[in-house]
Amino acid sequence: MKLFASDYDGTLLYAKHIMPEDLKAIQEWKDAGNQFVIVTGRSKVSIQKQIDEYDLPVDFVVTNNGGMVFDKDGKILLSNYLDYITSLDIIYIAKTMEGVCSYVVNDGINRHRIVIDDTNEHRYVGLEPDMSEEEVMNMAKYAQIVISMAEVDLAVSMADAINHYFGDTVVAYANNYVVDVVPKGISKATGLDFVCEWTGIDEKDTYTIGDSYNDIPLMEYGIHGAAIETAYDEVKDHALYVYSSIHEMIKKIMSE
Repeated sequence: MKLFASDYDGTLLYAKHIMPEDLKAIQEWKDAGNQFVIVTGRSKVSIQKQIDEYDLPVDFVVTNNGGMVFDKDGKILLSNYLDYITSLDIIYIAKTMEGVCSYVVNDGINRHRIVIDDTNEHRYVGLEPDMSEEEVMNMAKYAQIVISMAEVDLAVSMADAINHYFGDTVVAYANNYVVDVVPKGISKATGLDFVCEWTGIDEKDTYTIGDSYNDIPLMEYGIHGAAIETAYDEVKDHALYVYSSIHEMIKKIMSE
């Protein structure tokens, strides 16, 4: 048995669609008796809508950049949460920084958006706020904080700043227009490693692919890490292979 782990946005979902050829390849991968895992920065609610829409045959879902792991039935297998006081400090400071459009807090399942200045919002245009900021601040726990920025370069700078000032307790990943903040020691690689331990699948039989900075740990996991061709050059530098599509990668693996 082998395991194929893919990032979602920008990798499997590209230009707001999943290619039929990719869906067919994933089903063939599954029919051959292998495991398929989505590893994403999204919340469970957000990615589940996509899984249902495309009828994706997932065995496990790793969300929040590795902070949460669910089986195919939605049962929580692993959960991690940020330090509460540190979370409030990051939210407060982020609101004062240049280019912040909004921030989204994630309790492990659901997400809640607070708008700062959505003039140049890219990621969360359709996500309407459903809680007041006071209610968000009073939440018992945060699994992830996502800060939405007006520009990709600003997201990289914001991630660097958070890692510099709060690196003892959190790690921030630049993810295109957003910054994903999770507990220190958490990454897409740690979430996937949990799945491999759970299933007993060895690293040598695990294949990964991603497209952005938060996918670097995923691509560096094991010995078959890949990047999608449209990834940033500095991201592709961390991959052993580069593919134009998911179906190209799966076809090559299955022919070996």
